[in-house]
Amino acid sequence: MNSAVIIFLFYRLTNILQFVTGYFFLKCMDCMMKRRKGLLPFLLGLVLYTIVSTLVIFPKDMTNISVALLLFALANFIIYKGKWIIKLSMILIFLPIAASVNLLYIDIGGHIFMQFFTEKDAVANAVLSSIFFVILPVFWMIFYHFFNPSLKKIQNIFTDKAWIIVDIISLASFSALFSCIYLAPEHKTYLIWPCIVACLITNIGSVRLAAYLADGLHADLERKNLQLQKNYYEELEHSQNQIRKFRHDMNNHLSIVGNLLDDGNLSEAKEYFSNLSGYMQIANRKYCQNSVINAVINAKYQMMVNASIDTFLNIDIDKMLFIDDVSLCTIFANTLDNAIEACCKITDPTKRKLELRCRYTENGYFSFELINSKINEIYEKKGHFLSDKEDQNSHGIGISSVEEIVNKYDGTLDISYDKEWFKVVILIG
Repeated sequence: MNSAVIIFLFYRLTNILQFVTGYFFLKCMDCMMKRRKGLLPFLLGLVLYTIVSTLVIFPKDMTNISVALLLFALANFIIYKGKWIIKLSMILIFLPIAASVNLLYIDIGGHIFMQFFTEKDAVANAVLSSIFFVILPVFWMIFYHFFNPSLKKIQNIFTDKAWIIVDIISLASFSALFSCIYLAPEHKTYLIWPCIVACLITNIGSVRLAAYLADGLHADLERKNLQLQKNYYEELEHSQNQIRKFRHDMNNHLSIVGNLLDDGNLSEAKEYFSNLSGYMQIANRKYCQNSVINAVINAKYQMMVNASIDTFLNIDIDKMLFIDDVSLCTIFANTLDNAIEACCKITDPTKRKLELRCRYTENGYFSFELINSKINEIYEKKGHFLSDKEDQNSHGIGISSVEEIVNKYDGTLDISYDKEWFKVVILIG
């Protein structure tokens, strides 16, 4: 086998390893962002991320690192959907990792090569280049395997504030990387290796830090959901107690109806029986096929009746494929609690009105619209709604928890109001 064939085979092996590297780099991005559907986004992502993750990074050469930065940004904003801050965070976190690994393996490999060979040794260059290049796919395979659970947890839990914290930390190594490349000594590039290793360790540590932050946010969300479930079960227990009381008094109710019939008071007997029937229907209505929503609305509807709120409900949900039950409970319970509370502040019961429309379509879109009358003032601070209660810690999870759920599923939350009405619209799909 002549040298030309050997060189050709090893360079083709390197090309295969490049795409393997790009594939696992793409998988890491998929854990953090939601890629657009279709084969084209996948293929485009594979090509662009292969270039980004394998681009040759030399000290004193700002061209390649700048190209990698531009391609990374282009890939993030074209291939993936979602918030810009997440796409920016991926650049600040992963570009220093990819560039540091590339620079180290190339520069260290180059120093080793020059100790034993010269630039004219083409075969040795091809062989050693392929051998050293194995570092890249192995690194990203290990990285994906080790951090895969953490990355997915970060995507599902992280808030904008959490992303900003991680970005600030990653920005230090991002800036240090460009400074090291630009200021590297001409013939003593090994002097920047400790700094490059520090950049690599810092950003890998940022991913671990993000995972710990996600754990804390997840625990906080679970705590809030447990409080929500506690409130719901207390309401449910109250409703069941009312039903038990009604059943316990059934003989008395039947006796009253019987006496009215014996006395010939047919109209009064019908009215009394109609009231009893209406009470039982209120406590056991079936609003939709989804058991979670049905249970929540049954409990809240009794509160609306007790508060004399004119209520209109239009719910078309048979099943929910992608929104978990806890999230559904959070959306319905919190928004209805706020709406009922606002209605109760209206002194004239005839002006208490609440309308809820909710639908889940076959193509996977969840729409939620809740409108309620109000008289109280609405207070906002930096885009967040503030409670007007005296005890700020007693009002439950509130709109902030609904926002977290909507953000979790990449939906939209629109809140509008005037002097008489408050409207919440949620779209997820």
